[in-house]
Amino acid sequence: MGKWSFSVPEGYFDDCAALAAQQPEGRLTTQPLFALTPRAYPSDDPDAADQRPWARFTAHVAALNREAPDGVSFKILFLTRHGQGYHNLRKQQLAEDEKARPGDSSPNDAECFDASLTPLGVVQARALAARWLASVAVDGLPLPRTLCTSPLARCLETSAHHLRPVLAAHGRPFRPVVKEALRERWTTHACDRRRPRAWIEANWPMCVLEDGLPAEDELGARPRAETEAENRVRVLGALEDVFEEEEEEEEEEEEEVVAWTFHSLAMRALLGGLGMTPFKVQPATTVALLVRGERVAEVRQHEGKDAR
Repeated sequence: MGKWSFSVPEGYFDDCAALAAQQPEGRLTTQPLFALTPRAYPSDDPDAADQRPWARFTAHVAALNREAPDGVSFKILFLTRHGQGYHNLRKQQLAEDEKARPGDSSPNDAECFDASLTPLGVVQARALAARWLASVAVDGLPLPRTLCTSPLARCLETSAHHLRPVLAAHGRPFRPVVKEALRERWTTHACDRRRPRAWIEANWPMCVLEDGLPAEDELGARPRAETEAENRVRVLGALEDVFEEEEEEEEEEEEEVVAWTFHSLAMRALLGGLGMTPFKVQPATTVALLVRGERVAEVRQHEGKDAR
């Protein structure tokens, strides 16, 4: 049993599963206002200087946290899928190749190993940065305080291209935490393997490697594919880490805003684990959520006994 139970309060964001169903290939793109539903909040202050929609929502989440009982907290999550990687491009090529075997849509070529972004993927990630910057200025979109990324190259690159410019424009450091649990679901394909920890340290010195990140790819050494249920447990464990770490610190408004850069299947696993209807997203797409976390009662009681 995990230490936290999670839910997604209704009434704050548009139905992204329904929106995705209306898109080509059923894949959602980044929505206006990041799908925040325009509405009034009990915490609205008519005298507040900033009446922009995201500023009012962020203030509402701060109010929810101030009024929440012990063991309950709320966080705004920005979930971003990486831009197009070379493995995605290869998959498209296979689908277009008349000689490709039916169903052969998961390339295992050596060139797909821990694939980097294609030039198009870089353009997509930079365009997403521009969208974030515009929303910060126009809508009051909050800057994330906690940044987390998958250790796979395409996510490291996407995070740098789409978040570093946003933070730099506001004098904030870019220091994402590399979390093993945010990796794509392990399918035994080359694109799901990762490089050694030493490679990440040497090539991404601005990143913070989480404690315990394996030196080598232990997940990629498994002989069988990971199930969706196993993937769900893994990504929910990463979410527990965020709530656990933030609970130990003195809360500030910005500590309620978390940004993840990870993968399509891992995102779907997280959505399902939060009780939502999973949906697909296009490359370099950001989805925003409000997540309520509650410390499991049995865990609180046990830790209270330990304290005594």
